[in-house]
Amino acid sequence: MAAISTESWSVQRRITAQRIAAILYGVISIMTAELSVQGGEFGYAEAALGALLVGFAMTVTRIFIELVKKETETGAHLSIGKSGAIVRDSMLVMLFPAMTALLVVVAALTTAKWSILLNVLLYLSMATVFVVGFLSSYVLDREIRPALLRGVSWLLLSLVLVVAKNLA
Repeated sequence: MAAISTESWSVQRRITAQRIAAILYGVISIMTAELSVQGGEFGYAEAALGALLVGFAMTVTRIFIELVKKETETGAHLSIGKSGAIVRDSMLVMLFPAMTALLVVVAALTTAKWSILLNVLLYLSMATVFVVGFLSSYVLDREIRPALLRGVSWLLLSLVLVVAKNLA
């Protein structure tokens, strides 16, 4: 049964939670793409570009999904002006892929080994999943316990990707 929303769950807090959660698309897209990458398989420039392309694909996907969702909720097509907020909020999906591309560039400049880079990326992804989960709940009502539970549960679910890679 869904919890009853309270006045503390203001419209602005709900919008902020949705924006924070948008970042998760980018994190999971990079974690998923990383499943098939083996160290040294790509050059650093290719890996950085790949991270940006994966992020772009997920940004476009989120835009399409949110547009259709909003149109089905309202029962009407959205004008370009009204879809601008969806496009703007969906750009947050690119945050983690852009950070990943920057990390790859830094790794190239410091001549870090691929195994180190992939491990750093994996741990950064898992930490980001926890933080995004925590913040997407905490921003709504400022309650620590539900936010920690969400962060931990999202982290545990993301570990499924790690297990999948290790089994492959």
